[in-house]
Amino acid sequence: MGYYDIDDILADGTRFPCRFNYDVPGLGYLEGNPGRPISKNAKLELPLWMVHLLAVVGAQSNEDSRVEEPLPFVELLPPDLFAPRVLNAIKSGATSLDLHSISPHFYTLAEKWATLFSDKELSQVLKDMLLERGQEINNHAISVSMFSNCNQTNDSAVFLQTLDEFEKTIYRDTNVNCKEMKKWLVLK
Repeated sequence: MGYYDIDDILADGTRFPCRFNYDVPGLGYLEGNPGRPISKNAKLELPLWMVHLLAVVGAQSNEDSRVEEPLPFVELLPPDLFAPRVLNAIKSGATSLDLHSISPHFYTLAEKWATLFSDKELSQVLKDMLLERGQEINNHAISVSMFSNCNQTNDSAVFLQTLDEFEKTIYRDTNVNCKEMKKWLVLK
């Protein structure tokens, strides 16, 4: 993804739940209380770009000076996006899942989450899901480009609406490449 990739920017704006580990003066406006502090253990939903920074940067705690590594400002809480029920649904049948309704930027967010927490299980689930859904995306892209005179079937249209933005890019690229291959074969 590039520096100005709109999908990456939109994914970074997705709100994730977090819990503050410190009392922070002057940030009450994040809770809707301007001029007041955010209290310790306050739970908020903040954009991913902000939560990521606050989860990495730590502050020195006055409570326990023996701790060598500073506690980060916030602790990221697992979002509903990666809840066990969602992961189980992916494992049981990734092609039947409406990924767009879960999040339009599911793959981007999952990649960032797995990288941030070194989550090997999530990475494996994503890999398996991409392989399974990728085959289905390829089948739909090829069938549309091969039979461009025919109308799309209802199943194909429904499946295409369940794709997230990354999968839509894969679909478009596959479709264009199939059309180019078809042209090349005709010329040969």
